[in-house]
Amino acid sequence: MYLRKLSTLLLPLSFFALQAQAQISGACSNSSLNGAYPYLLSGTVKSGNANVSYQELGKLSLDGKGGITGSSTTSTAGVIAPTSFSGSYSVQSNCAGTGSWSANSQTTTFSFQIVNGGSLVLVAVTVAGSVVDGRFYRPASVTGAQCGSGAVSGTYGVLLGGETYAGGVATRYNLEGQFAFDGKGGLTLNAATANQGASGGVPVTGPGTYSIGSDCMGTAQISSSGGALNYLVARTEGGTVIILETDANTTIAGAGNPQDIDQVMPQFVFGGGWYSALYFTNSNSSSVSFTVTFTTDAGTPMTVPGVNGQVSLDAHATVVVEPSSISGPLVQGYATLALPAGVTGYGVFRQIVPGRPDQEAIVLFRSARSTFSTLTWDEIGFTTGVSIVNTSGAATTVTITVYDINGRVLITKPVNLQANAKIEDTLKNILGFPSMTGMRGSAQFSVGTGSIAVLGLRFGAAAFTSIPATQE
Repeated sequence: MYLRKLSTLLLPLSFFALQAQAQISGACSNSSLNGAYPYLLSGTVKSGNANVSYQELGKLSLDGKGGITGSSTTSTAGVIAPTSFSGSYSVQSNCAGTGSWSANSQTTTFSFQIVNGGSLVLVAVTVAGSVVDGRFYRPASVTGAQCGSGAVSGTYGVLLGGETYAGGVATRYNLEGQFAFDGKGGLTLNAATANQGASGGVPVTGPGTYSIGSDCMGTAQISSSGGALNYLVARTEGGTVIILETDANTTIAGAGNPQDIDQVMPQFVFGGGWYSALYFTNSNSSSVSFTVTFTTDAGTPMTVPGVNGQVSLDAHATVVVEPSSISGPLVQGYATLALPAGVTGYGVFRQIVPGRPDQEAIVLFRSARSTFSTLTWDEIGFTTGVSIVNTSGAATTVTITVYDINGRVLITKPVNLQANAKIEDTLKNILGFPSMTGMRGSAQFSVGTGSIAVLGLRFGAAAFTSIPATQE
């Protein structure tokens, strides 16, 4: 009973590791913190004469005017408890801040730093007998992306740590392993090792399920060989998943990061007056090798003349992957690549039209694990083309929302894509919305399940170029 009260009184102070929505160096203000953001806190609190471990996972809501509310689940010496809080904050122009919170008639002050342009907030809170600190993140849905179970897919390397409690005795614990999410609510714990106290590593595996809500918060359950494991999870901007175990007598938390770093060139075409190429540079001091996979619009393997898909690069070497012939009819698809660390590159399109100079555009590779993308279009004397790739192994529906220059919604349309398939056309043709002509604005592409990669192309009277598209 005492520990539950302690968690209620002490822990909300950590909620004030506030998450920035935007930051310009030397120009922060209260409005820099606006929206709901997940966070994970860790530390120790005083319980009687002993310091006990503490973990907390929750979500903050900041109003951009200095007000804050939120809720979380705390774990103090193995006691799991929900809590809620409210308070206020003040951000200085140098992006440092202070504030206070209230819970159960208790008031605590806190301080924080907004860093990395607002993508991360660092907080250290000290209350007599306790030290709690942590990180607060922009959620995956902060830019309008649709969170859901599809927002977490592929394999994640996970490291969890903390303590277990039995009979009031704390034993140090950690788990290192791999969570494999299928993007549809299925989860498998692979290649995991649990260490507890003085015992050696014990292999842990098992199937499970997970669910991510529209606010990017969710749960996961694993029927492991070591017993049932239950977690709260949150998917943050950039792909990191923060995790808190909610089983009794555990104070364990950590994070998972994607191991699958597949990237996509959403349009690879040759023939019919078109040429495409991929450029790669190895900045490492040792050689590397990797695979490039080509896929047709229908989601089937695509053959590129003279290319076998295997790329080897010596230290600091550069290579161009290109078709050996571009004669014949137009062939369209996309390229998927798993680049080793230290390897960078980009793609090139070339349009060849007799009687005029060849035209080229450079395209940056896109993440194959994105659930949301946005680009700016301009149909005043130009035409916007898009390529949309379903990079997941299951059919999905892409929701396209188009805004005008004043932010007014012009049209929202769902587009169905089969597994690993792609569609490309002018944006107004895909939408069936010729009224875009003579206007400009933005377009958002999002999926609730699976993942997508989007490329924009801008065509003028005599040339074309790529349109940068943000991703989440």
